Amino acid sequence: MEQTFPFQSSQLPYSYVALMPHCDANTLYYHHDRYYAEAVYELNRLAVQHRLTDRTLGQLATEDFNLPTTQLNRLKNAAGAVYNHQLYFDGIGCKAGTPPFNQLTNEINTTYGSMAQFQQLLTEAAESIIGSGWVWLVAEGNKGIHLATTINNEVVPLTSVTPILILDMWEHAYLSIEHFNKPGYVATWFSLINWDRANERYMTALSNASVG
Repeated sequence: MEQTFPFQSSQLPYSYVALMPHCDANTLYYHHDRYYAEAVYELNRLAVQHRLTDRTLGQLATEDFNLPTTQLNRLKNAAGAVYNHQLYFDGIGCKAGTPPFNQLTNEINTTYGSMAQFQQLLTEAAESIIGSGWVWLVAEGNKGIHLATTINNEVVPLTSVTPILILDMWEHAYLSIEHFNKPGYVATWFSLINWDRANERYMTALSNASVG
């Protein structure tokens, strides 16, 4: 269900130590309880300031508003940070392992040839981001899946695609763990993907497309 004001910080679906040794507790705490939680606070403050409390999180992240450029940028940055991080944290599982066989992984193999080739293309997409940003796997209704990238805290066009997976390529997500080894960070994240949750989102995208 689409989130509405006042926006709340979603709890981690695992403990701070659950991802060790892949991610240390301090990094996870800072990432979730400081950076993400502060974005939630900022979004609520800006929604009140600009009288946008009737808008959903998705609307605040993607729609245009008649605001001064600096204020619009701050609003979009906060809304995107909240939306993207919630999907990111929810998409990570506690146990590393190989992808199971389900409808999503079958579609990935069909589209990209193999899971290894998909991971390679995802890594290349991550390395192509100059500065900070995100890598997405999205479903375009029943027209298939594709990779996308956004810079800073931008969000993919939610009216035309459904996010399935998202990879945080801001330095605060990986610097203290992998330093500047982006491929190593991508490989760690890939091994922790919650494929059941990702498959649920993919099935929802297919269901919504059939209804539409």
